[in-house]
Amino acid sequence: MVFPALVRVAMAPWYYLGCYHRGVVTKRSVSLDDEVASSVEEAAKQDGVSFSAWLSSAAEKQLRVRQGLRGVAAWEGETGSLSAEELAAGEALLARLRSGVSGVASRVRRR
Repeated sequence: MVFPALVRVAMAPWYYLGCYHRGVVTKRSVSLDDEVASSVEEAAKQDGVSFSAWLSSAAEKQLRVRQGLRGVAAWEGETGSLSAEELAAGEALLARLRSGVSGVASRVRRR
């Protein structure tokens, strides 16, 4: 029997519901370096999610980073490069958000 490379499930099985916030799941087969796979397995256990859910979350975060970098590049293409002062202000804001000092952090996470 030959299985298609991609299987779309109209409704996620019940055991995915705690791990995925969407109802549709695409199953893929991926190959990982042994060390990476072991690290993901441990991280997923620590976070209380499945291996697949952890990988999905990591991929979503990476895609948001890429989207942000493209947005900055587009903005710089229209307005010119960020100045040293603007870069420093952005780094300072990021440091505050990561530390939880700013009340802005909770508002940013909800978006």
